[in-house]
Amino acid sequence: MLIVAIDVGGPEKIGWASSNGRSGTGQDLDAALHDVADALNQGVPVALGFEAPIWTPRREDLKRITSRRLGAEITFNRAWSAGAGCGALGAALGLMPWCFSQIARNTNHRLATTSPIAFQERGKGLFVWEAFVSGHAKAVTHMDDASLALAAFQARDLLAPSDVPDEPAINLAAAALMATGWTLDPWEISGAGHVIAVGLSGVKEKGLSPSVRFA
Repeated sequence: MLIVAIDVGGPEKIGWASSNGRSGTGQDLDAALHDVADALNQGVPVALGFEAPIWTPRREDLKRITSRRLGAEITFNRAWSAGAGCGALGAALGLMPWCFSQIARNTNHRLATTSPIAFQERGKGLFVWEAFVSGHAKAVTHMDDASLALAAFQARDLLAPSDVPDEPAINLAAAALMATGWTLDPWEISGAGHVIAVGLSGVKEKGLSPSVRFA
C-alpha cells in the first residue's frame, strides 16, 4: 500500500510525506499525486490523508451545530469549527478537489472510499482519511506535520476505531470525490470519515513508522 499524508493550507503552507520515502511542499505536490496515480494504475491500494476536517457533524440541536466532535477534539480541546480547524477546513475545500482531479487525469482506476472497512474488503482503490495533528503534537514545519501523520497511520491497524467517533455527518471528502469523477458508494456523503490523531495512536516521535497491517 502507498500512503500519502498532506498537511493542508494555502499553496505556500502545504507539506506532504509519502511511505515511498518522498516528501515535499506545495511546490511539488503534483509529484506526490503522480505517485498516487501510478500506484493505482499498478493495482496498488493508496491511502491519502488530509490534515484538515474532511467531515462535519450533521446535528438536530441548533445549539450544538458548531460544537466539538468527540474523541480527539475533546482530548486536545480543538474544535473543527474554530481557529486552525476552521481555516484548514476552508483550505481543504479547495485542495481536496484539486488533488482528486490531478490524480484522475492520470488514471482510469477511480474507485474510492472514505470507509476503512470498504477499503480493507476491496484491497484496491483510493482511501481518503483525515489526519489530526494539533496542540503539543504539532511539529515545526508543515512537512514534519505530514510526516507525523504518515507515521501515525503506519502505526495503526487499518480497522482500529476512528479517533473521532462516528456521528451523522456531511462528508466533504466524499463530496469532493463525487464532484471530480470518482466512483464511491453514495451513502458515504452522509457518513463520517476516518480520523487518525497524532499522539493517540502510539506515535510519540518523528520518524517512528512501524509497518502497516493490511490484509
